[in-house]
Amino acid sequence: PKANKDYFFYLGRMGKQWALRAGLGFGTTSAGFASRALPLPVDEWHHVAFTYDGAGTVRFFLDGRSVGGATKEGLGPVARGGNPLVVGDRVGSVHKGFAGFLDQVRIRNGAAPFFTGELTLSVAGGRTAFARMEADATVQLTISNDTGEALPAGKLDVELGGQRRALPLKALGSGGQKTVAIPLNTALRPGEYMMKARYAAGASSAAAELPVTLRPRPLPHTMPVVMWGTGNVEQVRKMGFTHQIKWMGYFDGHAVKTKEPAPEILSGDRRQEVLESLDNHFQHGLGVILKSYPGSYMARHPKMMETYQSVDREGEPLKHMNVCGNVPGVPEIGFASSASAMQAFGHMPAVQACMVQSEVRDGNAPCFHDYDKKAFEAYAGHAIPDEIRSKRGVRWQQLPDFPPNRVIPDRHPILTYYRWFWKKGDGWNGFHSGIHRGVKSTGREDVWTYHDPAVRVPSIWGSGGEVDVISQWTYSYPDALKIGQATDELFAMAEGRPGQKVMKMTQVIWKRAQTAVKQTPADKLAAWETELPDAKYYTISPDHMREAFWSKISRPVQGIMYHGWASLVLLGDNAGGYTYTNAETGPVLEELLHEVIEPLGPTLMQVPEGPVEVALLESFTSQMFAGRGPYGWGVGWTADSHLVLQWARYQPKVVYEETILRDGLQGVKVLVMPDCDVLPESVAEAIRTFQDAGGIIVADEHVAPAILPDIMVSSYRRMGKADMDKKALQALAQTLRAELDQVYERPFDSSDPDLVVRRRRAGAADYVFVVNDRRTFGDYVGQHRKVMEKGVALSGQVTLPADKGFIYDLTSHKRVRAKPKGGKLVLPCKLGPGGGNVYLLSSQELGKARIAAPASAQLGGTIKIAVDVLDTNGGKVDAVVPLRLDIVDGDGRLAEFSGWYGAVAGHAEVSLTLGPNDQLGKWRIRARNLASGKTAETTFTVTR
Repeated sequence: PKANKDYFFYLGRMGKQWALRAGLGFGTTSAGFASRALPLPVDEWHHVAFTYDGAGTVRFFLDGRSVGGATKEGLGPVARGGNPLVVGDRVGSVHKGFAGFLDQVRIRNGAAPFFTGELTLSVAGGRTAFARMEADATVQLTISNDTGEALPAGKLDVELGGQRRALPLKALGSGGQKTVAIPLNTALRPGEYMMKARYAAGASSAAAELPVTLRPRPLPHTMPVVMWGTGNVEQVRKMGFTHQIKWMGYFDGHAVKTKEPAPEILSGDRRQEVLESLDNHFQHGLGVILKSYPGSYMARHPKMMETYQSVDREGEPLKHMNVCGNVPGVPEIGFASSASAMQAFGHMPAVQACMVQSEVRDGNAPCFHDYDKKAFEAYAGHAIPDEIRSKRGVRWQQLPDFPPNRVIPDRHPILTYYRWFWKKGDGWNGFHSGIHRGVKSTGREDVWTYHDPAVRVPSIWGSGGEVDVISQWTYSYPDALKIGQATDELFAMAEGRPGQKVMKMTQVIWKRAQTAVKQTPADKLAAWETELPDAKYYTISPDHMREAFWSKISRPVQGIMYHGWASLVLLGDNAGGYTYTNAETGPVLEELLHEVIEPLGPTLMQVPEGPVEVALLESFTSQMFAGRGPYGWGVGWTADSHLVLQWARYQPKVVYEETILRDGLQGVKVLVMPDCDVLPESVAEAIRTFQDAGGIIVADEHVAPAILPDIMVSSYRRMGKADMDKKALQALAQTLRAELDQVYERPFDSSDPDLVVRRRRAGAADYVFVVNDRRTFGDYVGQHRKVMEKGVALSGQVTLPADKGFIYDLTSHKRVRAKPKGGKLVLPCKLGPGGGNVYLLSSQELGKARIAAPASAQLGGTIKIAVDVLDTNGGKVDAVVPLRLDIVDGDGRLAEFSGWYGAVAGHAEVSLTLGPNDQLGKWRIRARNLASGKTAETTFTVTR
């Protein structure tokens, strides 16, 4: 309240441009205003001004010309304050004063009637970028009458892309302003245009130009590549990212207080700034992910948490701030917050997704409010067991009369509690679902929601609630293949919600405390360690970046993500929390995104997992009664067992106890059971039935005595020395491989444990991924012996499950030859450091593509273009084939829907609507099969 007096006027950044900003205090409230974005080059003098009429209208001027303003209802005179006049800084300086020269400052009582003595036409803010064929698109222009006289009715003439229109306008009083919405013809061909406008009224006239962008509509199955963070829009897009996260916490406080959507609480210059940022993102083809974290907002406000804080058995608040999701109204808070954001900004096409809270369950704990107790009793039929203290369970050794075979009833009271707690009892999944429903409440079903880290919880379904996508961020050290292990956990989690998709995030940052040794002599340190001795988070090595990339895309993920922009590119003085220490990593990622994800992403998104014969059980019951489980961190014996299986050239699928109970173990031939100390009766019985039917059980010394494994593998505990740990785990892999070879034949193989193989399948075709895990210590961080960060080139052979067939290298776009051996095909393989590749294996030899299109088309008309990839016999190909489609006019310009496709069953088609300003004459359609490299081409003629 003390600040709601007087006024301020300053120059603020708006992206790469500037805005004039003013704030006015009215005693009990304040209001902010901003001009439109202004390019203000250095070393140029300008005159800037703002006026306030005492009744709610502010206007901004640059060199005497109107550059924006607004009228806000219900405002009156500015309240007198007690602060002194300060020029060039703010009262109570934060030592970030005006970095320029001031020649003259003038404060006048009363708004000047005019500055230029002329009529001006200016951009009113809002949108300048639109999607092609977008309905009801308009551009806003403001007409300002500073002539000193009233003007008669006039006419506004507008030209865009060769299309002209005239709009009659009513009379405009002296000093008046009028904002006009100009309809935009979005059927024009995509591109950047300059809209030219001229307004004439009586003897006065004014002209203005406004850049307008029409973006082509998105292609199907374009793989999202998300930057977790905020970087320069042009730079982020250039690197290959398709989306970027944007903070959206404006509405959290009001949502907690009222539990109702209130988009109107963000208004004026702040709202305009967000709109212009969203418009700028869309102009550059970069989607925005709204960041919705109301739970974190609540935890930062102790007064608010007096209502929502979790409590212990004695009713005392827990020391760590954590929202109890069972407090009435919590899901409604989530709904109100995200619905407010969508109602405020959901009309902007840049808004394409919403991130639904992150890392909020790290501090959760059993809570004992009366409504927690009642909720559990309603679920279980009995009270919360006395033994419950920690969210991590109760050790079986502490429970009297525990069954010697360590198999417990399905409805064991402690197990029942933890199932309830992790699925719904802590309330977070319901909170997430409330945010998800708020996002969907405006009808934008295309806006997808996601939660991350979704598997930093025990192995039980439900994490993330109703969100569309779950993801998990992972550090790649010490072994980059662990990225794939966390990804497999995500797929196991998503099986609990059919239709839920999986994306995967790699940390661009590495933690210095976990990858370096403090006592390392100075002469052994890398140059970056000497230059940045206080850096806590630094850049992932380029070879780990490559290997982690190939590990995760070998799974059927529907998007990939990266976090740590400041460690990917050099920013300013490089002195932030994240530091830039490796100039090679960014270019490696950029190459992978442009050379692999762009051309192959649409195909990979449509190729599901192949047949899985080896499953790895992550036992929730053992996690609760024996303290097991990786909890998404990729550490411990359970996670290392997954690595062992990969190095043994198996393709493990992670399964939960719920998976076994719902789906059985159909198709599985080998069940691996690391850290399965305690099992519920139904799961133990299903496992014994699987074994009796011929299934093979592999387990360690921790397995419940009720299970008698066919093969025993001793668990291994890492020593913290990367080379020795990998050697020991690969030795376990070789031992397991030798034993399993006697009873199980793997479908594929490689000549080296560092040549890791995975298979996916679409139709009758296999997609075989190979990843190079050969690494050694380098001079980046290898001197600490904690991470082998330097990749080594590797040549070897991959054995494929077919005695004949045709193999296509999808990254070099050509057919490769394999030799038949023992009823299988042996493919030579050569990979660079940290490298990978993907091959298409088909019984059909890919032939020519066939393009079907009409011979002619008219401007403004729509034609259908179909492409079919055929085999050499002229038949349809039973595979998803990567395809590049180019539709080119006579000047060589690409038309809308040119780009990368995944042709299911070899078929892709588009409906091309020609713009009224498209070029007449002969056009070409060119389709390139990215498996074989073969190209087909045809032409059509465009007429009026």
